[in-house]
Amino acid sequence: MKLRWRMLPMAFAAIILLGGIAMFSAGIVLQGEEWAMQPWNDTVCEDGVLNTGSVTDRNGLLLTTAQGGERRWIGDELTRLSMLHIVGDPEGNIGTGVLSAYPEILAGYDLLNGLYSADYSGGTLRLSADTELSRTAYEALEGRNGAVLVCNYETGEILCAVSGPSFDPADPAAQIPDGAYLNRGISAVYPPGSIFKIVTAAAALEQIPDVLDRVFWCEGGCYVGDDYVSCSGYHGEVTLEDAFAVSCNCAFAELALELGGETLQEYADAFGLTVPQQIGNAETAAGGFDAYPDGTSHLAWSGIGQATDLVCPAAFLRVVCAAANDGVAPDLTLLRNGNPNGGGERLMPGDTAAKLLEMMDYAVSYTYGDWSFPDLEMHAKSGTAEVDGEEPHAWFAGFVTNPGKPYAFVVILENGGSGAEYAGAVANTVMQQAVFG
Repeated sequence: MKLRWRMLPMAFAAIILLGGIAMFSAGIVLQGEEWAMQPWNDTVCEDGVLNTGSVTDRNGLLLTTAQGGERRWIGDELTRLSMLHIVGDPEGNIGTGVLSAYPEILAGYDLLNGLYSADYSGGTLRLSADTELSRTAYEALEGRNGAVLVCNYETGEILCAVSGPSFDPADPAAQIPDGAYLNRGISAVYPPGSIFKIVTAAAALEQIPDVLDRVFWCEGGCYVGDDYVSCSGYHGEVTLEDAFAVSCNCAFAELALELGGETLQEYADAFGLTVPQQIGNAETAAGGFDAYPDGTSHLAWSGIGQATDLVCPAAFLRVVCAAANDGVAPDLTLLRNGNPNGGGERLMPGDTAAKLLEMMDYAVSYTYGDWSFPDLEMHAKSGTAEVDGEEPHAWFAGFVTNPGKPYAFVVILENGGSGAEYAGAVANTVMQQAVFG
């Protein structure tokens, strides 16, 4: 009996020990990666900054690697400038760069070995981005502030995510331009102008039964109450397809007033334009849309893409992907084969996407001119977003349907002028490289 009582404390201690081991093991499984990646871990960090791992482009070209605690970069300056915002900077100031978004891959962490490797060289991260396409896009920006995004609308792989201004991460003494840490394609929002008419058109196609049979009237502008909504031209009688192609503000003001602010808000929300969207471990900026009261000029302007509308270029890239891809926006990724099991979100019914595809094709042939995009099966919508007291922002968004080249794109030029003229020219240059290389 005495022996039994003496064993009880030992059994109790054993239970506590086993419980502690179980809790520690669970912590390793659930939080080991987080513990290993703490900035004070000098195995992978120096002064709190990750100093291990390598990054290549989609074709295996080595862009940056850490050797002896020092990050080294590819020798070509244009490549460093054009790939900066997708790779990131050594100090981690560009939050959407993979150096900040994927530290566990770069550190080479796994559950069995932790961070151990013979030389602590870390892991290799392979981007979905193509260096040559990115170089072409950077040169096409010609020093202007803005962004160029290209992705595969079937797989979601981002092939190009160029932002300007940029700076050379291999030259720490260089003067860094204001705003260069901002990835304008992923972390910025802008008034969309007429590219938002894709959203309004989708809502009208689904909510107004006779909209394709309707005829709208444009005489260069229209009154909403006492307020005047101006248009870019005198279009006369136009159908929805014509109004979309010539970007008639009068027709889309009428549609916005008929749909109402709450309906347009629902579509902006459903298309993912008002909330952050995930791009793997990175996140887009959230846009905004205000449901203005019925019958107001603010509501009319919001359906045109003005008023207080704001969109993130990467979020809008998902919308044009859906128009190209039977209504489904793929999960965007910065990594090669980043979506091995597919995945995506249906933003609209397939018949809505098919009609938008037709309308975007017609906009190119009727307004922008097929000759502006030689040999490209281009479907697009331009936007010229007014900014008080400054040149408008220039947008061009769309996709190509050339065989075997399922590519969507968004171009934004800050204060760049006409969307069709200037952003459209950038889009042509970049998509020629993407399709014909």
